[in-house]
Amino acid sequence: MGRAREGKDAMTEISVKTKLWGLIAIMLLLIISVGTVGFVTLDRGAAALKELVYQDGALQNLTSRLHLHIIQLRRFEKDYFLNIGDPEKQQEYLKKYQQIDAAMPQILSNLAVLARGDVHLTQDLQAKAAALAGLYADYREGFYDTVRRLQAEPNLTPQQANALMAKFKADIPVLEADMAALAAAVDRMEEYVSTRAVK
Repeated sequence: MGRAREGKDAMTEISVKTKLWGLIAIMLLLIISVGTVGFVTLDRGAAALKELVYQDGALQNLTSRLHLHIIQLRRFEKDYFLNIGDPEKQQEYLKKYQQIDAAMPQILSNLAVLARGDVHLTQDLQAKAAALAGLYADYREGFYDTVRRLQAEPNLTPQQANALMAKFKADIPVLEADMAALAAAVDRMEEYVSTRAVK
């Protein structure tokens, strides 16, 4: 009977050891699983933040710069027309206009490239971003045509200069609306990506 009891105790002891090792193995698997899920979640969050910084942030920066430049160009256009009769002042505003105008092709090109490559933007918004350069080119050419006309006919009034620009200014509200739609979409993307990265 003593031997039977010893055998039973040994079996119980092996059972307890086996159960304990099994429990340790299960705990290790759970810890590894939780760690893997945490790592994958952090990796996704990091990828979302990287996307936000490199793509959406750059797109937001360009739309803001473009908006600011359009406002400045319109201001210098008006100042140029208001200073008819003062060639020095006109030249000053024309130079300011030309400085900003020189940066516009690169900004518009970069904006179109970023928008085209952004999977979050609809095709309609990508097309609007691509069309901004054409809208700007029409306005730009209209301004320079009006400047040439004013130089050829110095007796024109600011009102007449504005009237000459009217057909070219028609593109500006479209350009501004498309720019605003693009900026709003980028804002929504940034909000979505930042909330997704925090989850």
